[in-house]
Amino acid sequence: MSIRLTPYINHLDKSFKESNTRNYSLSMQIDLHGLVFSIFNPDKNKFIGLQSYHFPNVDNYAQLPSLFGQILNQQPWFAFPFKEVTVLIQNRYATLVPQPLFDQNHKNLYLGFNHPFQENSRIVYDQLKNIGACMVYYASNPLVEKVKDFWANARILHFSTAMIEGLSANFKNKLDVNTLFINVQDNSFDLVHFNQKTLHFYNQFLFNTKEDFIYFLLLSIEQLSLNPENVNLIMMGKIDKTSPNYDMIFRYIKHFKFIEKNKNFQYSYLLDQVNTHHYYVHFNSMLCE
Repeated sequence: MSIRLTPYINHLDKSFKESNTRNYSLSMQIDLHGLVFSIFNPDKNKFIGLQSYHFPNVDNYAQLPSLFGQILNQQPWFAFPFKEVTVLIQNRYATLVPQPLFDQNHKNLYLGFNHPFQENSRIVYDQLKNIGACMVYYASNPLVEKVKDFWANARILHFSTAMIEGLSANFKNKLDVNTLFINVQDNSFDLVHFNQKTLHFYNQFLFNTKEDFIYFLLLSIEQLSLNPENVNLIMMGKIDKTSPNYDMIFRYIKHFKFIEKNKNFQYSYLLDQVNTHHYYVHFNSMLCE
């Protein structure tokens, strides 16, 4: 496969040093549409780098290892040892199971109930300690093996794990029953709702059109016994004021806003050029215990 990879976002603070990667934390988010990674300096509690790549015409996770290789050819330090490495796998083959009902010996049954079998994949799970649940999901074998080849100490999580745990950690004392979180992706969106500081609802919806998008959103609001006039919708992910999905929210939802960046972290001035709500989950992935 021959794809020329050029980051469409490429910000590295002048304080970043290739020779110092062992003192940095690397966070990566990957799906069939692309790859995002950030560099965090724990000593300064500061994000000092962000790069984002788009993968055209990729339809299989087995293709991703070769794309890693292409990025390495452009910047070898990407595979240097880091103090910590967190990799978020973003796919729709995941199921959330309450901890009291979870048995790791039956994890294949949980996934099989909701998702088709995925060839050349392993079934793994994350523990969501903030909410007392487990996220069970398929992870591509070639992808996991390539990640471990680069970073043997890498911690692999599902994207939804990082999203739910990050929101729970950052908003547990700021929530009311009308708050609803939405994370928009290329052709799907995630909804997260908390009630009395506990997770009340999580689901992912696939959509093809903006009409599909607003239909599933309004239906979920109704099923949660909320009201489009009263719900406080907090938006993150791939949504901006120019997107069709934003226009639908503007027309049907009264109270909405983009999620604010976590002020417990510092950010390089270069990241002022970035819509940080696009990368909220990514920036908060280290909050997963």
